[in-house]
Amino acid sequence: MTGAERFGASTATIARTPFLSLFFLLTLFSSACARSGGGSASAPVRFSPSDSYLLNCGAPKSTQLDDGRIFRSDHQSSSFLSTDEDVKVAADNSTTNTTVSPLYLTARVFPAESTFSFFISKPGRHWVRLHFYPFPAADYNLMSAAFTVCTDDIVLLHEFSPPAPPSPFLKEYLIPIDRDRVSLVFSPKKGRIAFINAIEVVSAPDNLIVDAATGISPQDQFTGVSKYSLEVMHRVNVGGPVIGSANDTLSRTWQTDAEFLKVAAATQNVSVPTRTVKYPDDGSVTPLIAPSAVYTSAREMADSNTVDQNFNLTWQFGAESAFSYLIRMHFCDIVSKSLDELYFNVYLNDLTGVSSLDLSTATTALAVAYYKDFVINATTIINETITVQVGPTADSGTGSSNAILNGIEVMKMSNSAGSLDGQFAVDGSYHGSSASGSLARRIVSGVGLALGAMAMALVAAMFFRWRRRPADWEKTNSFSSWLLPLHMSHSTFLSSNSSSRGSSRNRYGSHKSKSGYSSFFVSGAIGLGKIFSLAEMQDATKNFDEKEWHRKGQLEKIIDPHLVGSISSASLKKYVEAAEKCLAEHGVDRPSMGDVLWNLEYALQLQEASMGQPSDDPAERSAANIPLESPARNSDEVYALTDDDSTLMANPLCQGR
Repeated sequence: MTGAERFGASTATIARTPFLSLFFLLTLFSSACARSGGGSASAPVRFSPSDSYLLNCGAPKSTQLDDGRIFRSDHQSSSFLSTDEDVKVAADNSTTNTTVSPLYLTARVFPAESTFSFFISKPGRHWVRLHFYPFPAADYNLMSAAFTVCTDDIVLLHEFSPPAPPSPFLKEYLIPIDRDRVSLVFSPKKGRIAFINAIEVVSAPDNLIVDAATGISPQDQFTGVSKYSLEVMHRVNVGGPVIGSANDTLSRTWQTDAEFLKVAAATQNVSVPTRTVKYPDDGSVTPLIAPSAVYTSAREMADSNTVDQNFNLTWQFGAESAFSYLIRMHFCDIVSKSLDELYFNVYLNDLTGVSSLDLSTATTALAVAYYKDFVINATTIINETITVQVGPTADSGTGSSNAILNGIEVMKMSNSAGSLDGQFAVDGSYHGSSASGSLARRIVSGVGLALGAMAMALVAAMFFRWRRRPADWEKTNSFSSWLLPLHMSHSTFLSSNSSSRGSSRNRYGSHKSKSGYSSFFVSGAIGLGKIFSLAEMQDATKNFDEKEWHRKGQLEKIIDPHLVGSISSASLKKYVEAAEKCLAEHGVDRPSMGDVLWNLEYALQLQEASMGQPSDDPAERSAANIPLESPARNSDEVYALTDDDSTLMANPLCQGR
């Protein structure tokens, strides 16, 4: 049997059909080329996801995008949603006439918690893409929305509000799912709403995210990447144009690097035809990792017109210091003329990622796609920035200095709380991370140090007072009456021992110093009232002989002249009686603070009754309703009477709390 007959055709038949023969030979030739080298970038690669849920929320009919994907209408996707209120909104004509994608022209609004639930036929990593656009709506202000979105295990958004000004935006996640269902729960903040324009839940290729990466600080292998949920923050086609979802095998969008490139003059773009780029035979890199358009363009070092070019190409991206990040860098040597010409260093946040990266050794050929993953620890993120750099080695050995980069992907990694937005877990518990808690720890340490110093000072003061305790301290009613001046009825120790040398006490707890008599009332209302000198008070009261004026019924002689004739005599009498008790010589004879307040309230109500003014409480509009005896009070509620070099008195009574 001839070779042709083994394929089901005779030689004569092939001769009679030259076109089929030519096609057969071309097929064999293409197969041989494929076996002898890397796969061509133009070879079609298709991915059929096991799970694919595309929902256009609020849409009256299904929507087909330019990339060929079809999103279900709201009616077709209603079985996935559990909500108490069926609220759908649509954009007005001013929005529909713009170039906004049809996915962003309708939305679902959730005044209360609502849940989308999807069946998962094949557990593994899935894309979760959430589309938002807070367009003007008739009955709802979408810009005022504030809500949380989470899966069964991961918080995707926490108390999220749309950024201003309103524009369409996408939140893109890669979530590992190990069960047969996944839920998306939208929980609006109290008094607010939640909304969503479109949802994608789609299976991702198994080898899209590998388990190992190069760790930064310390530089070591990082394993366990597959266990983390990821949020795609940036996907950049370095040196090339925007790549839309129609030109990406996984419907991804790649933006240009102009926004992130620091010194454009230090770089120059380079590109090659698509057919030039190849993918490795071992399948480690395929168009599913990145489309060929990413590898056909790059940035390399520009000619600096110097003998020794030694500078880096730099890109910067915003980041949150509370999270670690997975950085994927794409390379393809499309600038060298032969192998072993290109060696360069890779830096992340000024730390070495790879020293003397040799693409020739990594790929064994020119123009072969290659990528490398790095994990940046949260502790290395400074000023909320991730810096990516490539630059020449100190001695390349080839006489030329160059470095290239084709693409960058920046992905946030979930933290210990199982969150991609903040420190709150799905169950609402708070988990402060080590990075975000460093400032809090410093504050707590400072406060603790201050409290420690205050405690030491207090202990020293107590020791000092213990050394100077009175001989009869055991006879007092309270241990703290002399150790800590907390009780007005036990204040004699401070008064008798705190006066300066050469001072002398008088019977009212004052002392005479070089500046004259002085006393100080300690209370919680320091600073209220009028300050009188002791001499003025002595002159007004004939050396505090208040009984003389009280006995003669001439209290108006020692009160403010403006009050004479306007104050009730009964109220004034009660007021003065309370004042007399406060000035008793012995502490045990002085009233508690509760009794003082009761007497003041009683005097106030007597005054109001005399003026015909109702009190605040309707039940207390008459003095007849006031009990004649004050309630029992705990004497421990009263502050101490102490001495000082000045006198601060709000009134003849002790100041209030």
